[in-house]
Amino acid sequence: MIGLFAWSPWVQPSESEWLSRYEAWSDGVAASLDGGLTVSRVTCETTFDDEVGNPPKERLQRLSDTARRGCAALSRGGWRASEEGVVRSLMAAHDDLLPPRQRRDLATIAHSSVGMQPTVYCWRPDAWAAFSEQYAIVRGGEEASLKGIADTSRRRIDLDPGVCAALGRYLQRKRPSPLTYQNFELAEALSVLSHEAEHLKAPSASEAATECYAVQHVRPLVHEAWGASFAHEIALHAWELSYLRLPPQFRSDGCRNGGRLDRNPSVNAWP
Repeated sequence: MIGLFAWSPWVQPSESEWLSRYEAWSDGVAASLDGGLTVSRVTCETTFDDEVGNPPKERLQRLSDTARRGCAALSRGGWRASEEGVVRSLMAAHDDLLPPRQRRDLATIAHSSVGMQPTVYCWRPDAWAAFSEQYAIVRGGEEASLKGIADTSRRRIDLDPGVCAALGRYLQRKRPSPLTYQNFELAEALSVLSHEAEHLKAPSASEAATECYAVQHVRPLVHEAWGASFAHEIALHAWELSYLRLPPQFRSDGCRNGGRLDRNPSVNAWP
């Protein structure tokens, strides 16, 4: 009897597998810090090397280096800053391949609604799809469908290409036809851009407060373009088809007419 044996080399993890390892390691460190435990730099770096290891591709090396450097700032605030740096490195890995386009015209909408003048970038569909898939892994699946992201350190907003398309039609004053999906796309796009701009304006605000303030910007923005009647319609789309369907962490009991998050309590119109 002759036995046949094959040598099985070590299989390098895929990018998704490696990012999942990073996310599990990062969550573990964050849980320890949140629980008041002391995590030494040596322990942090050793567990990173053992549990995460080297990235499978060179383009993720910057992310790996950023993550490991987080071990030098082991506080709750320092770790959150490190996680933001990891996301920034992930974005760089993707936009190096297909650079997004800067849209100064879309920044004027954010300035009109929130009073911020951010740098706004619109991504290409393929690049955004690949980035958002890996972003969901790194952030533990906290967002089922990523539409925009704000970088407070650079006062930058990056947007899904569909959101950009709807905002472009808004600037061109191309009013959606009645009973079409473009009405919802308009409501969603204005809300997304306002949400990210609100993050830049008040970085410490909760997601629930930020989203509530964002949805209240939809009515005046649409009113500016097409008047009160259509503004009311699109505001209701933003509220009923978008806000009320968000996960609990993005909603608040105070987000209502006359509630503590109502920015115009003297006006009997909601949102």
